[in-house]
Amino acid sequence: MDAELMAAATGALVQAMTTDAWRAVRGQVAALLGRGGREDEVTAELEVVREEATADGDEVAALAWLRRTLRANPEFAAELRELLLGSADLPQQGARVVNHISGGSFTGKVFQGENITIESVN
Repeated sequence: MDAELMAAATGALVQAMTTDAWRAVRGQVAALLGRGGREDEVTAELEVVREEATADGDEVAALAWLRRTLRANPEFAAELRELLLGSADLPQQGARVVNHISGGSFTGKVFQGENITIESVN
């Protein structure tokens, strides 16, 4: 895999690590690279890489892991590239947050950001 594709695949891997799509992507990558009974081992490696990459926002750990993995298993490069670059098409849904505001006074202010759905119950 050339350097540009490696960088794109690494970016896709790290992006997936920070979304709800991570479980699906992790399972697919582990199934691909864990052929021959190594799936649990690859899953554990991916979790270590995820912790390192998301702790400081640095993709170096993920890039190093991908390089090591592809040196050991060059036959997986095309499938892994397709899988990771295709993972950008997975839904990128964040966690759902529900806030309930109650009290005796309805004159106070409530501030909230992002996408808001207001349901008023009186």
